[in-house]
Amino acid sequence: MAPFPIFAKNEVMKKLMLVVAAVIMCGTVNLSAQETYTDIGFNDIADVFAGLKKDETVVFLLRHGERGRDYSKNGLLTENGKAQARTVGGKIDNDEQAFYAHSDYGRTIQTCENIAIGRGDEFIHEEWGILGGDWYRKDIPAIRQNGWDNWESLSQWAYEGGKEEGFYNLEERSKEWLDSLKAHLPSMKRINVLVSHDYMVTPMAVYTSDKQVDLHYWVNRKWINYLAGVAIIIDKKGNMTFKTVRGLDSGVLAR
Repeated sequence: MAPFPIFAKNEVMKKLMLVVAAVIMCGTVNLSAQETYTDIGFNDIADVFAGLKKDETVVFLLRHGERGRDYSKNGLLTENGKAQARTVGGKIDNDEQAFYAHSDYGRTIQTCENIAIGRGDEFIHEEWGILGGDWYRKDIPAIRQNGWDNWESLSQWAYEGGKEEGFYNLEERSKEWLDSLKAHLPSMKRINVLVSHDYMVTPMAVYTSDKQVDLHYWVNRKWINYLAGVAIIIDKKGNMTFKTVRGLDSGVLAR
């Protein structure tokens, strides 16, 4: 098994030192060390939404809700997945109509629809090709031939690079996606929800967090959770800032 990356070690130590300091200063702490470690880099989506300024636009790029065993385009959410999405919609609810976009997979459409229900929105939505799960995969036959069509390989590539035969360059491909997003902004709302897949959202979360988010699946079996992803906040001058977010109790699936 590959050694844990140095930057990740340092981040874990920083978090643990903060916990120790809190115990020393306050005598108690509500968050366990394991919980602190699990959600490194993830912010509660409700907190991010509440912190928005009136002149800021937000784009929530999220993984879909819990799905069933059908991985094809026709695969849909479980009843729990629908409930998860409605809960997330309630966390980002206000009196503004939001815009929704998704891939061509049924579960991403359902996720958008149920977030809209949770917000009390009319379901205004579009299908976007840039929300497909293969955005970062350059050559799928090469990926399969090399045995890289798995969470271990994708997560390791996102942090360490390499595998150029199968995957795009993380930084270049992420910037290309963000440029495509900018081109869509004039037709979007102030509040926007984009729903994609783990193979797209995971690398984007790694990139936008400067590799500080803990999704080192090939090391610690931690993968992006349903309804977790990235909040892209755009100010009135068009400047973008990023926050990795979780819609559920945790930003990761630990296996």
